[in-house]
Amino acid sequence: MKKLLPLVMLFVLVFTAACSNNGGNSENTATNSDGTEEASETGSSETDVKSSLLDFQLELINTINKNDAAIYAFEAAKVAEEKPSDEELATLKSDAEAAANSVAEEVRAVEVPAELDTYKSDIETALEDLAKSYETRAANLSDEPEAAYEESTEQFTAFEEKMASVYEDAGLSAPSFSADVVD
Repeated sequence: MKKLLPLVMLFVLVFTAACSNNGGNSENTATNSDGTEEASETGSSETDVKSSLLDFQLELINTINKNDAAIYAFEAAKVAEEKPSDEELATLKSDAEAAANSVAEEVRAVEVPAELDTYKSDIETALEDLAKSYETRAANLSDEPEAAYEESTEQFTAFEEKMASVYEDAGLSAPSFSADVVD
């Protein structure tokens, strides 16, 4: 299920991008003085940006999901009917902390594609919020069941809001990263 979700989300986002292309696949053309038509680069450039943004989203989700399983395992163990021993819980907590720090490190290593240079500064700022969210989570892991990680949640929300503005500026619907990164 975890591996299928990003593919389904990619399909939905590609479908959404295709539907929001103002009239489908028609290209803007201009007639040259010799009577030949020349396709406008605006349409293909806009499509490249949208496509790159969706590919970037999938890469980011995959980067997070390949490292965050230990976080969710720790949170699930705290509320399980059969509670793990204190030693097992400490091991799970240590693994979760390492996983959260690993996510932060890998998020900072994600390269923004050249097609998204227009949004590079905004995306990098958003990625820093995302990385800080995971670092804050690692630093504040709690043994309490149903612990609230308010500061981490606020940083993640800031990341989502910044990315939403990038998507909307590019003519796409804002994604819900929180729905995509949960195991």
